[in-house]
Amino acid sequence: MAAPKVRFRPPGVKTGSTIGPLGPFRGTLGIQWVVASIAAGLIIVLVVSWLLFREPGEPFQKVEDFTIDDVQPGTAREAFAGVYVGRVEDGEAFAVAEPANCPLEIVEGGYLDCAERLYDFAGRGRKGRTLTLLPIHVRLGAIYIDLRNAA
Repeated sequence: MAAPKVRFRPPGVKTGSTIGPLGPFRGTLGIQWVVASIAAGLIIVLVVSWLLFREPGEPFQKVEDFTIDDVQPGTAREAFAGVYVGRVEDGEAFAVAEPANCPLEIVEGGYLDCAERLYDFAGRGRKGRTLTLLPIHVRLGAIYIDLRNAA
């Protein structure tokens, strides 16, 4: 029994025949294929843009008093009771919650707690101490904060 012959072109295409720019295709695609590919591309663009640019839902809450442009790098503002939004010198924003029964005070360079411990705007203190960092999302200048872990 002979081994099957290895073919490099589809059956029916003769050696030396031109097969066109689409390969060995002998028919034409109808307009429905063009419309379907445009519709599929449009659906993909719409879904991706909706996922990237939608407002965050629960548990995020929008800060109504100010936008991210109102908080200059190297400063902080109180967004909610006991929750502060601060920006470090490179412009990255952080949301921190004050410890239970120990209010924070905004000072130059960061926060000061009731025990006179200094924290920077990213919530880092000396000797490995940190404030509770809250998830933050900035969309079109508006600030959204997840307050579930706030004291």
